[in-house]
Amino acid sequence: MSSQNSTLFTVGTLLRHAQDAGAPVRVLVQGTWLDGRIVGADGLGVILDDGNAQQVLVRLDSISAVAFSRADIDDPHDSDDARAHGQRRRDPIEAGPVGG
Repeated sequence: MSSQNSTLFTVGTLLRHAQDAGAPVRVLVQGTWLDGRIVGADGLGVILDDGNAQQVLVRLDSISAVAFSRADIDDPHDSDDARAHGQRRRDPIEAGPVGG
């Protein structure tokens, strides 16, 4: 018999991990990589700050990939910019319904 585990990895899950660690991320939006730290997020989008006085709002449903350094996520205490949240579990940033 084999053991079956069910894990759902989403863009929102990875973005939440990066946000909690204060880690820089790269998101792929329509073939273009955008870089920055997440300074705000809700169920529809994230705000990335590039560190050069530019911020961009990206809709979650437009992001096709997320990249970040695993070292930044695994050991956030190495960064002075990381926000301390302890080891508490956070829910993913999920895309919600878009109303008109």
